[in-house]
Order: sequence, then C-alpha cells, then structure tokens
Amino acid sequence: MNNVIPNEIVKFMHCGKCLDERPSSLSPREYAQLEIGFTKPGVQVWCKRHEINVMHVDFEGAGPFPAEVGI
Repeated sequence: MNNVIPNEIVKFMHCGKCLDERPSSLSPREYAQLEIGFTKPGVQVWCKRHEINVMHVDFEGAGPFPAEVGI
C-alpha cells in the first residue's frame, strides 16, 4: 500500500529577509528555517532565523495575512 502524497506546491513561501541575505551558494530551500503549525484560527508560517511571521492563514474566513516583510 503506497500512501505517499507527492509535493504539489506550485509557488513556495519564503521569509523575505532570508531571501535578501541568503548566500548565493545556497538555494532558498536549503537556507530556509521555517516552522509551520496550527494556530487557534488557522495555520502560521514562522521564520525561525528572524523570529517573524511569514504568513498566517485564518480558516475562520478572514483570509491569509502575509507579513509585510515576510514574503
């Protein structure tokens, strides 16, 4: 039985500060230090390196809230 779900992401999210300071020898994926988890209203993407919000998605209808400097 194969229950592997493929990666179907078509547009990635990154911390804007990480993209600005990323060494050219590393891809954004290699440099990323993101945590993704559930909040009371939805899901949050958090940059561990800069301790900032990248995006917060509110499932209660308010919509996604991209951070001003996060993406």
